[in-house]
Amino acid sequence: MTIRKGVVPAVLAGGLFGAAADLCVACTLSGLPLLRIGKAVARGWFGKAARDGGTDVAIIGLVSHFAIVLVFAAVFVAASLRQPVLRRIWFVAGPLYGAAIFCVMRFVVLPLSAAGYSMPKPPGLYWEIAGHLFLVGAPIALAARWFIDRPSPRD
Repeated sequence: MTIRKGVVPAVLAGGLFGAAADLCVACTLSGLPLLRIGKAVARGWFGKAARDGGTDVAIIGLVSHFAIVLVFAAVFVAASLRQPVLRRIWFVAGPLYGAAIFCVMRFVVLPLSAAGYSMPKPPGLYWEIAGHLFLVGAPIALAARWFIDRPSPRD
């Protein structure tokens, strides 16, 4: 089985950028440092005990966050290989995918995790949604467009 040209860079670029941007939004909205955000993510694994954990727990949370967004990027890239229109209209498909990511995380993943669940209140909620649309979904779709549809140097 061969992997199509540009798939791995698309997943890595879109996923890593989206995860980093999402963490920036979380730090900005909450006013918390990155390691505290990492512990908040780790609550999904460890529940409230993550709050008392150290740097190791924060790193587990941050690695988990990046892994989740990389999986979301891989799903979009795979879907765009089957439906190339997703790459052609990346500027629409990306934000819509970001909205889907927000919904999956807020209404499926978080309620099933050990973290406990509460929906953020406006205006933070609106900023979080906007972050998912334009800083997570759109970069994932743009990376798919850029790396998969780019002509090779030999062409």
